Amino acid sequence: MPLGLMVVAFLLVLGPLVLIHELGHFIAAKRGGIRVMEFGMGYPPRAVRLWRGKGALRIGSRRVVIPRNFTLPKVLADGQLVRATAYKANGDLVLKEISVIEQDPNAAPTPDDYALDEARLYGEVSELDPGTEYTLNWLPLGGFVRMFGEEGSSGRGSFTDAPKRWRAITLLAGPGANVIAAIAVFALMYMTGYPEIPVSVDAVAAGTPAEQAGLKAGDVIIAVDGRPIRQPDQVRLYINQGLGRDVKLTVQRGDQALDVNVYARRPDERPADQGATGIRLGTSGTLTTRRYSPGDAFIFAVGDVGDAVQQIVTLPTRLLSGLLAPGEARLMGPVAIGQVAGVVVQETIETGQTYLLLNLIAQISLALAVTNLLPLPALDGGRLLFVLIEALRRKRISPEREAVVHLVGFAMLLGLMLLITIQDISNPIIPN
Repeated sequence: MPLGLMVVAFLLVLGPLVLIHELGHFIAAKRGGIRVMEFGMGYPPRAVRLWRGKGALRIGSRRVVIPRNFTLPKVLADGQLVRATAYKANGDLVLKEISVIEQDPNAAPTPDDYALDEARLYGEVSELDPGTEYTLNWLPLGGFVRMFGEEGSSGRGSFTDAPKRWRAITLLAGPGANVIAAIAVFALMYMTGYPEIPVSVDAVAAGTPAEQAGLKAGDVIIAVDGRPIRQPDQVRLYINQGLGRDVKLTVQRGDQALDVNVYARRPDERPADQGATGIRLGTSGTLTTRRYSPGDAFIFAVGDVGDAVQQIVTLPTRLLSGLLAPGEARLMGPVAIGQVAGVVVQETIETGQTYLLLNLIAQISLALAVTNLLPLPALDGGRLLFVLIEALRRKRISPEREAVVHLVGFAMLLGLMLLITIQDISNPIIPN
């Protein structure tokens, strides 16, 4: 596969999903009164500052709004003495001019000295929020949110000093945005056209649970455990969710619809060249592309999200219990994601079937959500764990100590990512 296609496909699929994740953090932080110092599109180094949003500060006892893109003195900081003028707008005082004063002048205006709808303000600055910087950066890998106090420092408007509920909401908002995005993309996939073809039993191996249950070649599988089947992959997914027990296959045989209970064998209960039930899947009839109504598309999308999340969350348990072979649970790093994305983008271009790309985008969005919720340092789940511990012990762990834990965790995650990348290069998920 051309390297250029792999890189472009990786950025096309992963970049917007990372940006959506950070947008979730951004919106929640703003609603919770947490200062967002920078919202960056792409990763540093910075290419350009696009604009600065509205900010606010207090001069003495007066709160003053800082207009968008207002240029503040570079030396302005909390505790400094300033003289400013402001005007009234929609019930607020809006900053017009401000200058830092080195010494207290003999005759200074007071905060209550108004003239011609302009306020002449004098006093110390407090609660300085210069506004969020919106930046464009050179590395097109999604984006980032830089919140005040995220590294452990405290102060009004800092992440550190925010109430527990708003810290938790802000941390959950990133993965939550990815889940919402996955539902939207899955729904779009069904609304724009999803291919359906009857899934049939091509062959039944002798001595297998499928033969013992009475399944026959030519049977068309309509549902598994009551869940409708639209693609062969769904049959495999639903059967694998029932390993170690009977699964109910609803099949069409001639004019009859039959329910057949088939035992789904675990990996250690079957030959390496056979599946869980001993059937080989095929297709029958004609492939049709069906466009669903928004309501049906939403219902299917929520179901797909539930299936995918269940597969990801139960992965460790299925591995430890032997329900899943280690070779079937390979972790994918950036290189492998780029390889898969490159193949899918190429197939989408060649066939015009957009569902291929939409399905991949939705699956990766869900993987981002679940991965970030893992209770590991430096991830959203690891930070949530500290909030939970604080709620249980009614005493906060020192922000400085928490920052150290996340720093060490981040270094370990980088090491793991390096190992996965080496595996992806030495043993490509898609052979050349």
